[in-house]
Amino acid sequence: MNGKKRILLISCSFYPQNRISVLRVGQWAKYWASQGHKVTVLTTRKYSFMGPFGLDGDLPKEVAVVEVPCRLIWLQKWLGKHTNNPYASDSNCPSIDPTSRLSRLKSKAREIRQYIGSMFDIHDLWVAPARKAGMRLLAEQRYDVIVSSYSPPATHVVASKLKAKHPELVWFADFRDLWANNHITAAKGLFKILELAKEHRTIQNRADALITVSAPLAADLQTRHPDLPVWVIENGFDPEEFPSWMEAVSADPQLENHITICYTGTIYPNRRDPTPLFTAVNDLIDAGLISPDKVSIDFYSQNERELNNIIRLTAANRHNIIKIKGFVTRQASLEAQRKSSLLLLLESSEPDAKGMLTGKIFEYLVSGIPILAVGIDPTHAAAELLERTGTGICSNDTEELKQLLLAAIKFNRFSFYDPHKELIAKYSREKQAKSIIDRLATLHQGATPC
Repeated sequence: MNGKKRILLISCSFYPQNRISVLRVGQWAKYWASQGHKVTVLTTRKYSFMGPFGLDGDLPKEVAVVEVPCRLIWLQKWLGKHTNNPYASDSNCPSIDPTSRLSRLKSKAREIRQYIGSMFDIHDLWVAPARKAGMRLLAEQRYDVIVSSYSPPATHVVASKLKAKHPELVWFADFRDLWANNHITAAKGLFKILELAKEHRTIQNRADALITVSAPLAADLQTRHPDLPVWVIENGFDPEEFPSWMEAVSADPQLENHITICYTGTIYPNRRDPTPLFTAVNDLIDAGLISPDKVSIDFYSQNERELNNIIRLTAANRHNIIKIKGFVTRQASLEAQRKSSLLLLLESSEPDAKGMLTGKIFEYLVSGIPILAVGIDPTHAAAELLERTGTGICSNDTEELKQLLLAAIKFNRFSFYDPHKELIAKYSREKQAKSIIDRLATLHQGATPC
């Protein structure tokens, strides 16, 4: 669509938070600005419980960031004690202590979320001041489109309230994950009814289109919002962050004398569980088919408590092959990926996770390193993506995993790795950012592209 646009992006996740969710919206903002559009980001003030921090977006001057604090004065004062996180810009950010009070609180909150879902989220206290700030922005200058990105629900609630006052604006509601029917924190019982009602009340008759990351999630959203166009815009990678990705995926990675399996991400017990891989490697060592000093499984994650519980319950580290590196900076994480022999992708095998395509997958795609997905089966969107791009394989079967590792040792490579560069290229954030703005024209023409 011709003409430069003014875009109001509403997201609680944003720089300097060091989270994979930040990259989707942050890189959209960067490329919208580089394509000539004016971007204003409406986000929360960053308190320490929102960490870890340390991610630098290096945004162009055309991106204005407006941070809005929570509403309640007493809460602001309490959170204010934790606002000046010493690691917010520290490139040597240490691991988060899994025994710390903050870590324990986060773990307890995740347990509660298994029942209440997205209800009673702390970001709800941000809605009123964010709406006020949004109304001020809309009064000061004209905007063409609002893009809000879930989670938490507060982002869509704020966008819905602004759209109600300015119906001339186009509103795109982005779902990195599902709100209702979320595969990690789906509400139960009465809370599920309340959650569904809140989503419907927020989205219906106000949003102009919904965006999500995969066809299965799009189908779920379309069922609940049949009158709205639902578009699939996957997660992706920033070509400026990976300038040599073409060369990386063109190389034929050969195994050295040591197999290093690397995981960078979040651990969810019974959802993202590496136990099948642990069992396979330990069985091979027990049988004398692999020496324990020839293999290691390295975890770069802040969920050390959860990982340690899995290891303890299964005696998975009896050969000292599992290395828990803790939380590291993004650059350290990417460097660990590049130095690995195999990248581990974990996801749940449950039907409600079939549509999950996390941003982590796309970092893996351009790394030039083979990918092993544990937990999913060929019916999952992630498995289909790995097969279609020739970058990875999925398996939940211990015996199959053992044969895969033995074959790699025998032939000095992972034979399934045959990346298709032209397919990987379509997941560039630059292309995706442009496609979102191009969708404005299709709305005006009455089209509903998938």
